[in-house]
Amino acid sequence: MPMKKLIQTLLLFFLFSLQVRAELAVIGNLNSPVTSLSKQEVQDIFMGRTRSLPNGNFALPLDFQELRADFYTKLTARPIEQINAYWARIMFSGQGSPPMTLPDEQAVLKTVSENKGALAYVDSKRVNPKLVRVLLILE
Repeated sequence: MPMKKLIQTLLLFFLFSLQVRAELAVIGNLNSPVTSLSKQEVQDIFMGRTRSLPNGNFALPLDFQELRADFYTKLTARPIEQINAYWARIMFSGQGSPPMTLPDEQAVLKTVSENKGALAYVDSKRVNPKLVRVLLILE
């Protein structure tokens, strides 16, 4: 019996680790002149350190509620609780506000496809290349 329990536990751990390692695609508008971004550029935009894209256009970062914790962990190597505390300090001091959070994938894809400076993230397997452009892959 203990061996069976160990195998089940290892199998569950393996399946869970596969889900956690999903690639996230940072996406932008097809009509934007920006064709790629570095991890540091994405971090600066989503953490509010810059409000513009590398070409000088206004950046509109958007969070996707379902993937938010995974995204910030992959982007900053910090847990979502630290990101929330960071934004609480920034908002309290009046220096900015966090990216607008969208409720579902359709809203994310629609908003990015309709706004030239919009940036968001989705599971890389769910990217529709007819609607948006992949700017960066986070593993």
